[in-house]
Amino acid sequence: MNRDELLEKAKKGDKEAFGFLYKEYFNKIYRYCRANMYQEELASDVAQETFLRAWKSLPGFTQTENGTFQSYLFTIARNLIVDLSRKQRDIPLETLEEKAANDNVEEGYDRKEKNLTVKRALSLLNELDRQIIILRYFEELKYEDVAWLLGINAGALRVRTSRILKKLYNIIKKNK
Repeated sequence: MNRDELLEKAKKGDKEAFGFLYKEYFNKIYRYCRANMYQEELASDVAQETFLRAWKSLPGFTQTENGTFQSYLFTIARNLIVDLSRKQRDIPLETLEEKAANDNVEEGYDRKEKNLTVKRALSLLNELDRQIIILRYFEELKYEDVAWLLGINAGALRVRTSRILKKLYNIIKKNK
């Protein structure tokens, strides 16, 4: 059964069909949440809430209005993350130190250094530019899906992405 058939069954209340969609998309949504949040448990909660909200709103989902199912999920996740960030402006220093300690254990030195360099460079971008790079290159969404999700023209997105990549390159080159 293909995705469209699963989606149609899920829209009619088929929990098993939605379960297949959940299995297919959960890791992508979780990675996106994790890339945008400092607490692993909170990222997991947001990913779960994303699917809960998708399930509840699925009967009204249309690709014409909401884009692909994948972009629909990313939209829900992004909105949840934005809502949470408004509520929690300050991140405790202990949380950042804990995250850094976990990264040190899990990754080799070279990979850790490269990841930190990229993370630092990304942190210097404005929120929209950072989201474009995360969605396009970390989550590997198509330009059309990223454009839909962020409400940007796909052609303008390609140009903007090129400019962002040049900016990132210059930031990384400057900080070496």
